[in-house]
Amino acid sequence: MPTTVDGLKAYLASKGIRYSRVEQLTGGMGNYVFRVIDDKEVPSIYKHAEPYVASSNGTIPFSVVRMDFEATAMIKLPDVIPTSLPEVRNVHVPTILDYDHTAKVLVMTDAGKTTLKEAYTDPATDVPEIGRQLGEWLAALHVATQTIEIGEGGNPTARSIYRWSYSNLAHVANQYGLNADFCEYINNTYGLSLCHDDECVCHGDFWPGNIMLDEGKNLTVIDWEMCRRGRGELDVAQFAAEAYLLDRFRGGRGLLDSFCKAYRRSLAKIWGDITTDPHWTRRFAVHIGVHLAFWPASVEWAGREETKAVIELGHELMRRGDAEDLDWVSKNVLGALFNRDS
Repeated sequence: MPTTVDGLKAYLASKGIRYSRVEQLTGGMGNYVFRVIDDKEVPSIYKHAEPYVASSNGTIPFSVVRMDFEATAMIKLPDVIPTSLPEVRNVHVPTILDYDHTAKVLVMTDAGKTTLKEAYTDPATDVPEIGRQLGEWLAALHVATQTIEIGEGGNPTARSIYRWSYSNLAHVANQYGLNADFCEYINNTYGLSLCHDDECVCHGDFWPGNIMLDEGKNLTVIDWEMCRRGRGELDVAQFAAEAYLLDRFRGGRGLLDSFCKAYRRSLAKIWGDITTDPHWTRRFAVHIGVHLAFWPASVEWAGREETKAVIELGHELMRRGDAEDLDWVSKNVLGALFNRDS
């Protein structure tokens, strides 16, 4: 199977596909990803799914059905997201060129070589403008897909994988001398809800590492295998958490503020002020807390002391969110989302 360059070359040969070069890409976790340059020097991206998370070397099961959901989402969503809106026009979903359902090989257009996470520190990158465009686009996705189905069960496998951070919160808490019992409560209360959430289509892994920039500054949202029916505030919270980490540790360029403001303003035109909905804000605050309390322990941003400070902030966000202490939440980290004058 195409899990290596040689494996993909054998697959291409079996299909009679001509190429000049094949390059295996790094950075993804779920699938095996390659850039193939055809005999006319046109690049495309090949993704292959095995029944496990690729980066786990087979130790974490992950149903290959995920690729069916990814293909369905990438086919359906460009037609339902209102791309006529100026703020959405510059954000794209890759175009599917072919899908081998049997071999679980998905072929799509190449969106470029630079992620937003990589481009963040480049002085030429207009970080606030990108944050605004992504906030508007994500709001459009959530509004436009309330009745859109992406497959049976809304991708239960993705829901299960998405709970990984909730299920393992207590382990990280023990490593840093924090309250593991509270983490179990968060998992049993909010992690469990992930199995039943069903309000719109969520990207499921919306963070700067899954936003590609090309030379023309077009933005493309990639890696849709975690897309699922769920609640939009969890997409917002995941991106906000990662934007906070970039702003804190990579130069304070305003990604968090611009993204949150744009998302809130866009939804306000249709649904009213989301920050007055206690359920929305509670789930949002708890999820950004979960993200900050879990992922920095395994993805290095700083030394142990600063990492502990971020994890402690995550715990405080979970506590305050669960208690609906939104006054505290609005004044700590997330002011742009809750400041109604901004």
